[in-house]
Amino acid sequence: MKDFISEIEGSDEFREVTWRERIRPRPAGIAEPSGPLSEKTKLALKAAGIDSLYKHQAEAIDIVRSGENPVVMTPTASGKSLVYNLSVIEDIQSDPDAKALYIFPLKGLIHDQFKGLSELNKSLGLENLCAIYDGDTNSYRRKKIRDNPPSIILTNPDMVHLALNAFHPRWEHFFKNLKYIVIDEIHAYRGVFGSHVAHLLRRLRRIAAHYGAAPRFIACSATIANPLGLANMLTGLDFKLITETGAPTGRKDFIFLDPEKSPYTVATKLFIRAVRAGFKTIAFTKSRKITELMHKWVSDSAPELSPFVSSYRAGFLPEERREIEGRLFSGELKGVISTSALELGVDIGGLDLCILVGYPGSVSSTWQRAGRVGRSGRDSLVIMIALEDALDKYFMRNPDNFFTRSTEAALLDTTNEPIKKAHLLSATSELNLSRNDSVYDLSGEQPELAALEEEGKVRYWTNGQIWYSRRKNPHRHVNIRETGSSYSIMDEDKKLIGKTSQRKVLHELHPGAIYLHRGNQYVVISLHTAKREVTVRPAYVNYYTVPETNEETEILTVEEERRLGPLVIKRGQLRVTELVTGYFIKDIYTREVIKTHFLDLPEEIFTTRGIWFEVPDSLTTEIGDLGFSVPGSLHALEHSLIAALPLFALCDRMDLGGVSYPWNPQLNNAAIFVYDGHEGGIGLTHRGFDTAPNWFGATEKLMADCPCEIACPSCTQDPHCGNANDPLDKRGALHILAQF
Repeated sequence: MKDFISEIEGSDEFREVTWRERIRPRPAGIAEPSGPLSEKTKLALKAAGIDSLYKHQAEAIDIVRSGENPVVMTPTASGKSLVYNLSVIEDIQSDPDAKALYIFPLKGLIHDQFKGLSELNKSLGLENLCAIYDGDTNSYRRKKIRDNPPSIILTNPDMVHLALNAFHPRWEHFFKNLKYIVIDEIHAYRGVFGSHVAHLLRRLRRIAAHYGAAPRFIACSATIANPLGLANMLTGLDFKLITETGAPTGRKDFIFLDPEKSPYTVATKLFIRAVRAGFKTIAFTKSRKITELMHKWVSDSAPELSPFVSSYRAGFLPEERREIEGRLFSGELKGVISTSALELGVDIGGLDLCILVGYPGSVSSTWQRAGRVGRSGRDSLVIMIALEDALDKYFMRNPDNFFTRSTEAALLDTTNEPIKKAHLLSATSELNLSRNDSVYDLSGEQPELAALEEEGKVRYWTNGQIWYSRRKNPHRHVNIRETGSSYSIMDEDKKLIGKTSQRKVLHELHPGAIYLHRGNQYVVISLHTAKREVTVRPAYVNYYTVPETNEETEILTVEEERRLGPLVIKRGQLRVTELVTGYFIKDIYTREVIKTHFLDLPEEIFTTRGIWFEVPDSLTTEIGDLGFSVPGSLHALEHSLIAALPLFALCDRMDLGGVSYPWNPQLNNAAIFVYDGHEGGIGLTHRGFDTAPNWFGATEKLMADCPCEIACPSCTQDPHCGNANDPLDKRGALHILAQF
């Protein structure tokens, strides 16, 4: 690895190295639980090559034994799964009827953990220890599991929603004996998905209570700013936090590279060179499109490597993902190019080198991805290549800030009205809701229950003082991973190629859009909103497409306000109208606009939460008198605020929307709006409001540190801007921020 690093630093191709950080190896911190493990467990651990426990594992086991709920936040590959496996297995040995439910956000994690549990079971000799119950489990196997549930069921939130909660009478024996609920990778439960899962877990808790069970929760997380708060938001329960890891680590070198040429070309060359040098390599990109393009470039530039590399992303069919994971673990694949889909801890074998094609969008995600290499104490290398993006350049100019910076907060919103209504309706279908409910405080649910009653979906029975559902199986109409329904992507022979969300379909799969899947290009030939289908045909082109959009906002309510200098920032509910008016055709290599096409698509109207502030006439007059563009200044500030918010909230700029007005008819003034880009809101701009001084200060630094004069991709340009980044003028934006 040392020679490879020297080769990179000495190469003319990669001479734009701006920073190198060496993270020294750390020895193991060993400890034992206050009460000894059983002899049977010790023998099983020894058979698995484990002679002792790390201190965070021992501490967490003690917390479980004391009857409390631990949340363990330690780095990737630090042995968090052993915490819950040992706690549960020890209990099962003394109480054979005890049951545990393991919930993972991805199917790949379920199968990965099942493999580890099964190996442990061989040494323990326990009967009917564990089973997978997910969407791939056939109906015969599902019935066998329901009729004779194992000690541990491994599943995902989708199956808890669709199969366990909704049909709990069939699971009576399991719920009566449910002692543990494990929530792994809790940092994945944020935004829309997290908001759904928070309600789902409340429904699960009240069903368990109905059968007389009060299961303990064991939660595990990657490094985030608010693990205790997130665990509480997800479950409604209190937790004890463990953050000090005892796991050993090898040396990790971290290189920042700020290329003058195309970062994608540099990343592709580095990936090829690393694989050829014998290093098992993973490259993380920031979009599905770049993942597929980079896979194509690698295959075109180094055809001899084509059988040994693959792309990996959401939207692949389950069997495709499973096949890639298996080939990585076996060593058949030498490299993989992935979106964040491989960020979570699926065991894909030992990796040596991680290439981050762009800053991942958060400090937390960066360390999570970097943790995929150097497992088992091996030395490793992480190379972060800057894109022409505001945060990428921010950290290239301030690398020490990255290594000393706190991680971001993971956010969800249990008050999101559409999500809350959907789960209250499901809850009333599962068990009638009464005023003394074991989980829900119905004083806070009255507006949603009243709305459901008005819609004819629930009814209140006065004599019994209960709410009950008037709909059969309402859970079937709730997609817990989106606020809308998914779309199927089909070829002309009606073969399913992939899936996408309702939120993305108009922006990314409109007629004429270029869609990429496993290195292959397709052009969208039709979009059928009624059938929720997209039809594509193979294409071989040297361009990609970007939507042109128009947004309008309407203020519905003002919930809070605060003053920053002359600006009064308000927070509240907004109605947003988005319209995809056309799309730009851009050259793959230069990213220059080749042509613009117009589209006639329906508007998307949704209600969300956001922040906004008026810019006083006196300030816009000053901006004009200084010779700066007023519309460009407002637009630049909107973009930079969106770019900087991920420094404080675990999100991507694609989770946010914004619009600037030189004159807003509702406010009768110039104004800037930033909003959550999801129906009902997910707490992102609320976090921005709460941290406004820091957020606005970081926005100012992001622009002020950039050497450009008016605007550039490193500070104010947004690759997803629906107005083609026109106009932009950071000089006036900085003048506004200088006022406070």
